[in-house]
Amino acid sequence: MKKIIIILISIFLLSCGGNSGTSTNLYSQSSYDTAASITEEEISDEREDINTSGNIERKLIITANITINSKDVEKTYKSVEEKIKEYEGYFDNVESSKNRYYLTIRIPKENLNNFILFLEENENVENKNINTKDVTDTYYDTENRIKNREILLEKLRNYLREAKNIDEILKVEDRINTLTYEIESMKGTLENLNSSVNYSKVTLNISDREAIKSGNNNLYNKYINLISFLKAFFSSIGFFLIGFVAVSIPIVLIAALFYYICFGKIGLIKKLYKKIK
Repeated sequence: MKKIIIILISIFLLSCGGNSGTSTNLYSQSSYDTAASITEEEISDEREDINTSGNIERKLIITANITINSKDVEKTYKSVEEKIKEYEGYFDNVESSKNRYYLTIRIPKENLNNFILFLEENENVENKNINTKDVTDTYYDTENRIKNREILLEKLRNYLREAKNIDEILKVEDRINTLTYEIESMKGTLENLNSSVNYSKVTLNISDREAIKSGNNNLYNKYINLISFLKAFFSSIGFFLIGFVAVSIPIVLIAALFYYICFGKIGLIKKLYKKIK
């Protein structure tokens, strides 16, 4: 009887132990599922309440295209270069040719108006075009996305410390890597937006139209002169060939007749040579 009671007690204890292990696994799986569900829920709601404050700073990208007609492009270029340094800007690109400069300039947004005013007061500005692009929503949306993903990333790292098996660890690490890549990509986008907002882009075309036009006329004149020379050259060759053929034909005929009489069928020279011999 005692043996039977001991066996029953052992079976009961083993059963409890098995249930306890199952409970642990369920808790572990539930922990990961909660992490995953919170992640997706947070991401789906991350665009809510963007720009709810009326006091946000507008993010504007301003670009300007300006054309200057200058009689001394080198002097104008030097003047622009000095003013860019004064306004703490920089050249993004410089292209130059004879009597022309094509410049891409970055100017701090707070100095843009002063820079354009300087050009209008000191140079012959023929054309000016200013464009403004509002990227406020894109900017703050990207900023909020970064903040939400950083919060989610920290949550996942905490869950990773509590992960109980390899499958959980691999899944959480994969999600962490994805979020890390997304955060870095969004930070790059935000940096580009900040740069474009803080430094306005000015495209400046400096040229001496009269000199360019004169140069084009000179080129055209050279082209016309070349064509005239070639016409005269080939005409001379043509006249020479015609004259040469006209003179050569009688000479060839006389030579042929002389050969026919002296050495041909008539052969006067041959006959005279035979008699002497």
